[in-house]
Parts: sequence; C-alpha cells; structure tokens
Amino acid sequence: MSFDFFTTDGMDVIVQHTVMDTQMCLEDGVERILRARGRPAVMMCDRGTMDGSAYMERSKWEQLLKDRGTDETEIRDNRYNAVFHMVSAADGAESHYTLENNQARTEDADTARIMDRKTQKAWVGHSHLHVFDNSTDFEGKMERLSKSDAGPRADGMK
Repeated sequence: MSFDFFTTDGMDVIVQHTVMDTQMCLEDGVERILRARGRPAVMMCDRGTMDGSAYMERSKWEQLLKDRGTDETEIRDNRYNAVFHMVSAADGAESHYTLENNQARTEDADTARIMDRKTQKAWVGHSHLHVFDNSTDFEGKMERLSKSDAGPRADGMK
C-alpha cells in the first residue's frame, strides 16, 4: 500500500483497522487448520497485531482498540505465545539494506530504522519477547532464532 493513502485525513485509522482485521482473520484461520490436524504445530507470523501501533499516533491507536472492544494486553500478551523481533538490516547491517532487491520496500534506511524501533517498542511487555540484533550475519541471526526458548503455553498456539 502506498504511503500516499495516508495523506487522506483519517486514513491511518481505516488502514490499521483493515490490516488488523486481515491479520487476525489469517492467524485465526491458520490456527483452526493446525488444531484440526491434531498434531503439535508452530505458526510463525511475519507481522502481529501490535505492529499497527507503530504507524499511528498513540491517541488514535488507543481509540482504535477501544472501538474494537479490546486492549493491548489482549492483542499483545494473550494472542501470541512468543514474539521474535528481527531487527531490520537498516539498524546495524546497513550495507545489506537496499531498496533494489525488494519492490515492496519503500522506506529509506533512516525511516526503516525509526519504524523498526517503534515496532519493537510496541511489543515491550510481552513476557516472551526475543530481539535478534544484527551482531551476526543473517544465517547467524536465524540460528539464534531457532535456538531461542519461546516458553511453554498451555494451548500451544500462536
């Protein structure tokens, strides 16, 4: 979605409602499918419900949650077993951050760094937040991710 959409007054709220609807629908649908299999499973999501808060003013985010009849504890802590935040290459691995290999990416490195930090901050408070910086190459980052302990959860999902 082009950032031009956000020049229309109130569009940030409409977009974030729609993104959250889509995110939750996909997560819930995949969870139903995995549970129906009757075997242990792990669902990994590229984004989560709290990410939208990084793209809005705090007061608008709080109103969005109120309008939806929910709160941050519900959509952050109760919805996900663990949160794995992989810091953008724009923050610590700048030579690997480029717009040339990803047509969907529109943020320059400075903007990407700012948004990455806002997104990471949105998840602070989750009891199993794991942050993976760029102190190693990407393969090392993925290895650290695979060895991290997400912590047990009774229902085993998300």
